[in-house]
Amino acid sequence: MKANLAGIRTVIMPRRRRERSTDDTRLLEVSNVSKSFGVLTVLKKVSFSVARGNILVMIGPNGAGKSTLLKIISGLLPLAEGEIWFKGQKINGMTPHQTAALGISQLFQDIQLFRNMTVVENVMVGCHLQAKTDFMSSGLRLARARVDEQSIFEAAMKQLSLVGLREKASSPPGSLSWGQQKLVGLARALATGSELLLLDEPYSGLLSDEVDKLNQLIFELQSQGMTILIVEHLTDILMGIASQVIVLDYGEKIAEGTPIEIQKNKRVIDAYLGGEQLEDEGS
Repeated sequence: MKANLAGIRTVIMPRRRRERSTDDTRLLEVSNVSKSFGVLTVLKKVSFSVARGNILVMIGPNGAGKSTLLKIISGLLPLAEGEIWFKGQKINGMTPHQTAALGISQLFQDIQLFRNMTVVENVMVGCHLQAKTDFMSSGLRLARARVDEQSIFEAAMKQLSLVGLREKASSPPGSLSWGQQKLVGLARALATGSELLLLDEPYSGLLSDEVDKLNQLIFELQSQGMTILIVEHLTDILMGIASQVIVLDYGEKIAEGTPIEIQKNKRVIDAYLGGEQLEDEGS
């Protein structure tokens, strides 16, 4: 039996670790991805790639399949059809923990902060992938575990400084505004040490000054080499920060290009923006 299992592994394992030669500038590649929930088809053979250091914005109305696609990329939902490649490695079927270990993190619409923890403790949760000690060592408070815990605390404080919330480190999340809570969630996502950041409607519910702050932060992350994929339906906000725009309509990709190209695309205008609104956004 052991011999047979070993023989099977020699066939299967190379397929699991399959890599392919790709353009080094492509960090993420999505190929013919489809997804259905029962009789409802949510995604229909969606394909695109994201270059390293780019800000890709995916727009479309509610129900277009945008959030579903992000969850498939991060491993939260199983892939029905198609392929997803990250850094040249096929990640179909990986769990969220596995994709996070590879360098993918996501900020959800529902931020899911731990109410019984402080702000910094919430961010420290995102540092677990960087920990060098195991659970038993931490539980026994061994010296190396204490050093690791201090390192995680400092890393979390660094992320809070980046998002401008260092002074809120000891506060409970419930004492923060909705916009500040989103920044805590973002700091936690960044604490994983990711290369690709998935943002699901990060602007929802933000005040105008909070929108400006988030824009500045996204540009700062891009300048540090971060690749960012944003899902939104607020086109007037996102056209100013996108390197690349993808438009979904009922689960299908109907357009892809630069913000200017998208603003001039008749199918996009008819489906989403409306001629007058598009003209205003382009001015």
